[in-house]
Amino acid sequence: MSSERGSALIGTLIIGFMIVLFIGQTLLTLGRLNAASADASEVAASAAQHGARYGDLDDAARYARHLLPDATVTVDTDGSTLRVEVRVPVPVVGPSGSPLQTTVIGRATSTMSPYRSRP
Repeated sequence: MSSERGSALIGTLIIGFMIVLFIGQTLLTLGRLNAASADASEVAASAAQHGARYGDLDDAARYARHLLPDATVTVDTDGSTLRVEVRVPVPVVGPSGSPLQTTVIGRATSTMSPYRSRP
């Protein structure tokens, strides 16, 4: 009878540990995704404003890459607006412990200033 109580206790502890581990991993993943999304959006907005103010697409891309070195940056313009897209890879660890990745995208658009400085 006492060995059954010990087995039940061990089983309960193992299940409790697995639930805490799963919830902890889920919260960690959500935190990583939220932080990466905020970083990508902020860098895209900052690079779009920088590029629109100074009128140089390459400089805007370089500025964004300086702020987020792991990001893939795309800068495009139609003459009156500047669009910046920042893609950031985010590591997500699955239940098996193998690293997985997802990509978070931040986009921003800024109107080109007619009074911008030109190099």
